Amino acid sequence: MRCLSFALALPVALALGGGAGCYTVDFDETLSNVYYCQAVADCGANQACWQNRCVDDSGPVVTVTGPESLQNLTFDAQTLTVNYSTSNFTISDSNEVVEGEGKIAVSVAGTDISTVSVVSAGAQLDISSLEPGAYRLLVEAVHGDGTPYDNPSASTYTVFYIEDQNPLRPQVAIVSPPPGYVHIVGEPLEVVIASRNFEFVDSGEDCRIDPSCDPWGPMGTPVPDGCLPACPVVPAGHPHIYMLSDYPACLDNALSCNGDYVLSLLSGDSTGDTVTGVIPADRFTEVGTVTFSAGLQYNDHEPYPHENIRLFDQITIELAER
Repeated sequence: MRCLSFALALPVALALGGGAGCYTVDFDETLSNVYYCQAVADCGANQACWQNRCVDDSGPVVTVTGPESLQNLTFDAQTLTVNYSTSNFTISDSNEVVEGEGKIAVSVAGTDISTVSVVSAGAQLDISSLEPGAYRLLVEAVHGDGTPYDNPSASTYTVFYIEDQNPLRPQVAIVSPPPGYVHIVGEPLEVVIASRNFEFVDSGEDCRIDPSCDPWGPMGTPVPDGCLPACPVVPAGHPHIYMLSDYPACLDNALSCNGDYVLSLLSGDSTGDTVTGVIPADRFTEVGTVTFSAGLQYNDHEPYPHENIRLFDQITIELAER
């Protein structure tokens, strides 16, 4: 049994005198953006399950080979070298639209940093303006005139960090969903969160940091007496996911917003420095845009490390009808 996407299913269902939804149809794998899916196994050959639809994935395939996923760059990094591999694609400096040929567009999501490369590897980005934190690097195949290829495998991304001036300061990153993601209303959403210098745990004694101090000041700066309790070497806790438009500013005026999270990620679902969880489908009821915030928390769910230092990452996605 195959499921048509809602826009196509409704008129067919009405014609059959039934309700819209999932029903038996003859699957035509030559049709793109028609059938509903939850995994690539639901789709035909040369198709991908992209944003809950089976779409044609014939065309270029782009893979980022450097930087590595979740690689951390030093605080004073000025340039990011981006390496990639391609298949079904020939890199060319022509401005003509020739199927299977074109250039590689490289950018940092949410910033003005971008370049168009005609080299097979080693595109250079000036990242001197970036503050410490987590960033998403986009790499995609484009036609000679700059128009992106529309098959899903023609674009990819990876997440990297820029360290704080003190490289021991914990950091958090939203690994998935990807930048530019369109999520379908009424569907659950898997999220993947990563961290640096922070261990994912579900319980234990919280080692609280005094709100009056910053234990991760510039390297060489003495840590004030009493700033750090007798804690483990690596700070520990868990991340929360919020869908609040004013996070983290709301924490300054109403700490109750800290309890308004949609997901608490548990260490049992972690692998190394990443943890995975699923936001329930009933959290996505209306079309529009939503900003996810991932914040680090103590075991008792209070924000880590205190009200004067916020450790979080954010990404905005779009919600659309099926």
